[in-house]
Amino acid sequence: MDLRQLQTLLVVAQVGSLRKAALRLRIAETALSRQIRLLEEELRTPLFDRHGRGLTPTSAGRHFIERVQPMLADLDQLKAEMLSRRNAISGKVTIGIPWLLLDTLADRLATGFIPKHPGVNIRFAGGSSGQVQRMLQAGELDVALFFEVRPTGNPALMPLFEERLLLVGDRACGYRQDRPLPFRHLADVPLALPEAGDAFRHHVEAAARKLGIALNIRFEVSALQPLKALAVNGLAQVFASLHAVRADLQAGRLSAAPIADPPIMRTLMLGMSEERAVLPVARRLARAAREEIAMLVADGSFLTVSAARRPR
Repeated sequence: MDLRQLQTLLVVAQVGSLRKAALRLRIAETALSRQIRLLEEELRTPLFDRHGRGLTPTSAGRHFIERVQPMLADLDQLKAEMLSRRNAISGKVTIGIPWLLLDTLADRLATGFIPKHPGVNIRFAGGSSGQVQRMLQAGELDVALFFEVRPTGNPALMPLFEERLLLVGDRACGYRQDRPLPFRHLADVPLALPEAGDAFRHHVEAAARKLGIALNIRFEVSALQPLKALAVNGLAQVFASLHAVRADLQAGRLSAAPIADPPIMRTLMLGMSEERAVLPVARRLARAAREEIAMLVADGSFLTVSAARRPR
């Protein structure tokens, strides 16, 4: 049994086909089949059921794969650590990014960071801010970006900027960014908010209770595109970052205004894993992410607190 056989086994299990695995690994299908057969002979048990649609792991195969996967991951991590000891910026790094920023940051880091550090392999993990935060706490991420409505003051987290969210409706609403709406206005409009239990929704509902007003929540949606569709069609009004709706506002499809008394704010936080060793490659990627975020803020992509206070 050798390392190459184990890596081959995982690829075959992932794609479920010798032909597809051979194409991915760039080896002959017959050689790949022989590696699997030799491994099964050594273990004295079949690892795959062969059928017309391909290969499916047997019960023994699934057990073996579950044990092998973390060992190979540890070997990859060890390799990255050893390379880092020689000051080589290389290895695998995983960064969690909220859906709002995923496309923009993935593109910027892929075109800006990777050419400077070709030995780095970046895995982008998207999710809601709550999901990204949980992945970081579980040790699944090296670097994470997520929004907090009430920063906890955790010294392990770095605040990057604070933004003021907008209430967004269709063009008929006639909202303007230089004319804030009172929070009490929310009682008079249909809203779409994330599901119950979401930290942002909890924050908005707590503010409404404090003012003694009832919110008219018509839809429970977290994903950006469905939220925008509801707003464009006049079915509900939603909270959104300027970055998310900037193009729609310029095209006249939507209108938006900030909320006041109290304003709806949130802070973008950057965190590093506390569950795994922080390698130089992760620190370098975190610095690159901070620089890209700073450029987006400077470009006016977000209604930051300082921008909101400037006269228009």
